Amino acid sequence: MVSTLTIIGLCFTVLCSLFLPIGAWIFLVKKAKNMSRYILLGMFGFFIAQIILRTPILMILGSEQWFADFANTYPIFYALFLSLLTALFETASRYIIYKYAIKEDIVFSTALGTGFGHGACETLAYVGITSVVNLSVAIMINTNNLAKSESYEAMKETLVSVSASNYFAAGAERLIVMLIHIGLSVILAYFIQKNMSLTGFGVCMTVHCIYDFTVKLISQLNVSVWITIIAMAIFAVMITAFTVYVKKQEKEPLLQIKK
Repeated sequence: MVSTLTIIGLCFTVLCSLFLPIGAWIFLVKKAKNMSRYILLGMFGFFIAQIILRTPILMILGSEQWFADFANTYPIFYALFLSLLTALFETASRYIIYKYAIKEDIVFSTALGTGFGHGACETLAYVGITSVVNLSVAIMINTNNLAKSESYEAMKETLVSVSASNYFAAGAERLIVMLIHIGLSVILAYFIQKNMSLTGFGVCMTVHCIYDFTVKLISQLNVSVWITIIAMAIFAVMITAFTVYVKKQEKEPLLQIKK
């Protein structure tokens, strides 16, 4: 049987990775005209950067023995490489969308929309769907509605062996990541508004890389997952503080979109 606490943790993950992003999307669309366009652009940017480009590149490299040796021999440099690649591709996708799709509409509201879309796409693709499947399987196991097989035993072992706190951490991590993606999008938009595009690209990519690298390093220490969550939360607070600063510089209403 899957414990009640694990079921609650799975519900929390589903709430944070599926229902809250969808609810926030509905809220933003109701509050600001044409917000869906910017959210979809952010989602498209993440999809191209991660699903179409970065993931296939890593799959190709992963099939090479020299790359596997590099990853095993130099885990810190491997983590740095992954962080640089992620930061480069995601920052480039943000930059291209701002420069060629949004252009003169680069304000706080559009940055908020694209950043939210970027984070929502990652959350829904990597955690949202999986969390729903895990919750459904857990319920079916506890109600004896899942056919017993080798797959059944494997899924049951996973759900029983993983600490319930990990599922709560997964939900919290998704919320933090969405805040960070919004903040990174606002940072880049801020510098583009100041006609400092290349500086903004460098700052956004550097912040993203440092954040990603720090999280990977902490994860390699085999410490509690909550230590990683705390480190992520610290980054989120700093980036969100800059987001608030940027908003205060803009005299328009929070969800005003220029036409």
